[in-house]
Amino acid sequence: DAIICSTDKNFLVPVGGALILSPNDQVIACISKNYPGRASASPMVDLFITLLSMGLNGYKGILEERRRLVEHFRVKFDVLAKKFGERMLDCPRNTISFGITLDKLVGVEEEKKNVQITKFGSMLFTRCISGTRVVPTGETKTISGHTFQGFGSSYERYPHSYMTAACAVGMGEEEMNEFFERLEKCWREYVGKREKEARKKLKQMEVKDS
Repeated sequence: DAIICSTDKNFLVPVGGALILSPNDQVIACISKNYPGRASASPMVDLFITLLSMGLNGYKGILEERRRLVEHFRVKFDVLAKKFGERMLDCPRNTISFGITLDKLVGVEEEKKNVQITKFGSMLFTRCISGTRVVPTGETKTISGHTFQGFGSSYERYPHSYMTAACAVGMGEEEMNEFFERLEKCWREYVGKREKEARKKLKQMEVKDS
């Protein structure tokens, strides 16, 4: 019926705006009637200024650059996943955002697995590895009386924790390479910390048993 197109993901502007597209005039009219008309005009102004500064040729140029880089992005993400014993998620119809499993990030029988998965996501954020999304399995949240199973996931009973990242509009090849360098460095740091915690816990158990 309609497509919601985030302006930050498609037009290089700050988060906060979206375009709603539909071939049906009545759908757009219905959505417009539900809009209270009191939101900030900043997203619209940002989009207008950005499009004026780039021009049509400039915008087409960054779209072509994204198309050129997308396969390189997919391959690099796949290689990184395999380094840590993970695998690429097969989503052939999505040529922008890619996902990899996070099954080996924590132990199978470890308590509070989702807490540890979420910690990895927070590490990515604090180290300026932006644009990623870490999704633990089986999260349940209740918002305004509505319970959401598998919160944050595309499917409520999806069996894997996973991470997504996008080959977004405006990304250059140098930025892409830096993204994967930072991601691998952060991942190794996380694994190192987890191994250190495990050794410390094992040592405490040995002392207790003795």
